[in-house]
Amino acid sequence: MKSNFDFSIPQRQSLIGVVVLFANTLQKSVRALWPFILIVFFKKEAYSAIQVYLGIAGIIIFIAIIAFLRYWFFKFYIDYKLEEFVIENGIFNKTKTTIPFNKIQKVTIDQSLIQRFFNVHKLELDTAGSDGKEASINAISQEMAVELKQHLLENTEKNTNSVEDLIQEEEQPKSFITIGIPSLLKIGITANYIKSFAYIFLVVTTISDNLRQIGRDDLIDDNINQLEQIPIVSLLLGLLIFVFTAIIVVNLVITVVKYFNFTIKKDKKSFVLTYGLLNIKNTIINPEKVQIIKLTQNFFQKKLDVNTVEIFQASSEMKRASPKDKTKIPGCNKSEKEQILKLLIGKLPQHQKTLVPNLRKLLLNLFFLILIPVSIGLIVNYNIDKFTIYELVSVISVYILFMGTILYFSYRNYRLFISDEFIVKQSGAWDIDHEIMMPYKIQAIETQQFIWQKITNIGSVVLYTAGGKVSFSTSNYTEIKEQVNKWLYQVEISKENWM
Repeated sequence: MKSNFDFSIPQRQSLIGVVVLFANTLQKSVRALWPFILIVFFKKEAYSAIQVYLGIAGIIIFIAIIAFLRYWFFKFYIDYKLEEFVIENGIFNKTKTTIPFNKIQKVTIDQSLIQRFFNVHKLELDTAGSDGKEASINAISQEMAVELKQHLLENTEKNTNSVEDLIQEEEQPKSFITIGIPSLLKIGITANYIKSFAYIFLVVTTISDNLRQIGRDDLIDDNINQLEQIPIVSLLLGLLIFVFTAIIVVNLVITVVKYFNFTIKKDKKSFVLTYGLLNIKNTIINPEKVQIIKLTQNFFQKKLDVNTVEIFQASSEMKRASPKDKTKIPGCNKSEKEQILKLLIGKLPQHQKTLVPNLRKLLLNLFFLILIPVSIGLIVNYNIDKFTIYELVSVISVYILFMGTILYFSYRNYRLFISDEFIVKQSGAWDIDHEIMMPYKIQAIETQQFIWQKITNIGSVVLYTAGGKVSFSTSNYTEIKEQVNKWLYQVEISKENWM
């Protein structure tokens, strides 16, 4: 392979990387110091113009010096003898990070809005067992990024494509699957309601807290006084409409911006994901390293024919995979979902046997999530006498109906489908998840049966993989042990490569 760079000697980032590092540090500083900036804005009469300007100039100069030093002391190279990728960085506290080739899970080339403006790219390496990006190079040319990725992939995945072919493929991608704007809009209006509500709530409470800290309680109190003059029914209805609209708008914006122009390109042994509007991401998935595949779909998404596919790759720790080990493909239709599954696991999962939960699972959930909370509520209201009997009955009735419906559908959808080649766990009340794994990728199995469960012969099982775990509880313990013996036998005799 013809190489334009000698990665055996230490390399620096592009010189324009100083500007990129400065811009990144500046925007992070603004986000971290925005409460202080807010205080200065509302109390600007306490500071003279010269103080403000000198303060801004001092911060900018300090950030510029830090950016240059970070650029100058940052070096990376490949140690071909030890088969390691090495990064040296640090201004005062020098660090040296070495990453063995066989630990590299995926290599990602991203491009944020700032990096696109200066025509540089960011290369990130993910490795098994770390919660964040193990290595990150923030500002290198496309040619260097692609060639470095190729060198690393030659040693991790034995990829034989030439750099010229890979560059041409990235410049003129031949899409295997393309997720269009209509599919992203469907996902945006049918998913992530709780996450978006939490984000809106966090923003509102943060702004409120900072206004109180700078002594502008009057802004909050004036708005509250105006809201109190509105009839309660109109207020609640207006608040509900506002919150729902805000959630939908936030969902749509985040989904479209994050997953814009989502394309999947098929390679010989892997496939490449490219997506993003402001921050363009480019990542490679090796099917051999995929441990668990999760398919998610709710009622509305089923009617609109969209699915979300999450891919969990290997992690060295036997725990639920961290976010960096997970890759999400949103908005694919049934046909595209089946194509992705065939690419990852060779065929569509089938099931020959089904494990179902014992009725005790539903009864226990009703006891802990309905009976106990309602009892506590009645006791508290008896002592403080806050609500009338009519109000109390109304609130309790709504809560029992809501929680009872969720628990019933959760119980009805809770299943473990088993075949010789696949294990599929189904769960969820509204968003129905299907977690797919293959028995030969199991690393450990844990079964459990409490003393009080022996009479009814129920128990639970936890299947550990290098990409997380799948658990199934409160089911027939005899059937669980029978399946565990089969899975252990499959693990022992399998010659398949799971990493």
